[in-house]
Amino acid sequence: MNMNEFFQHLDQLFAQKEMQAAETYMKESLAAAESEGDLGAVISICSELGGYFRVTSRFDEGIALYEKALDCIHRLGLDGSEHHGTTLMNYATTCTMTGDSQKALALYEQAAEIFRNAGFETDYRVATLYNNMSLLCQDLNQYDTAVEKLDQAMSILQQLTESEIEQAVTYSNLAQVHMLRGCPEEAKTAVEKSIALFTSTSGDCDVHYAAAVNVLGEIYYTEGNYAAAARQFEKAMALTKRDFGDDNLSYAVACENLSRCCDKSGDKEQAAAYRARSAAIRERIGL
Repeated sequence: MNMNEFFQHLDQLFAQKEMQAAETYMKESLAAAESEGDLGAVISICSELGGYFRVTSRFDEGIALYEKALDCIHRLGLDGSEHHGTTLMNYATTCTMTGDSQKALALYEQAAEIFRNAGFETDYRVATLYNNMSLLCQDLNQYDTAVEKLDQAMSILQQLTESEIEQAVTYSNLAQVHMLRGCPEEAKTAVEKSIALFTSTSGDCDVHYAAAVNVLGEIYYTEGNYAAAARQFEKAMALTKRDFGDDNLSYAVACENLSRCCDKSGDKEQAAAYRARSAAIRERIGL
């Protein structure tokens, strides 16, 4: 299978926000790779499709793909390779989102050891690893360690060219941690940097932009500016729906945030509707 052609077409589908077509294309390509016995292609496609299932909150489907990829890696004798490390990192991120913290930590540690042995100290993959590990630290209420991981990621990214989007994601994650630490001013500084980078690089097109918008809404809410918060949450909801649909964890969080704003404005009926929508999504995905 020609993987350059695969990624070119997939990138085009994602750029055009044709998410259902992208999913179908990845599934068909995976079936073709398996029928051809092209294990290298299987590994790459499993990684892409697993990431798609993660952001659409279809975690069990993603986990099955990462297990398939790891089996192919072992069969090809690629244990300890960069492909192995990347797959472990992506698998760990899904485990973080399902709340399986211990498994996530073990997978991250394996990935980190592989990247260290490969000499990837200043590589995008290591920056991504630190970013993802910060999410686990947040779940474990280790906020200072989460900040350290994000600082490590940023120190790598600032040495690399064309890393503006990755820096924007890192600032967005940092803003979220500062909110959890109860430091809204630091959070606002970080999220403003994130939004400025997103805007100057890709406008609102990047799929990570909604997370930064959501954090800004949280900051406004904390400040008591509920109308401004609601506008940001509505924007985050629209962006999430555009990029990944309206049946995932990010959309549920946006519903919950809007319900809080509706409560503050006295619109109890709309608040209840948003809460019901969020509950239905969480019931489906088991979170």
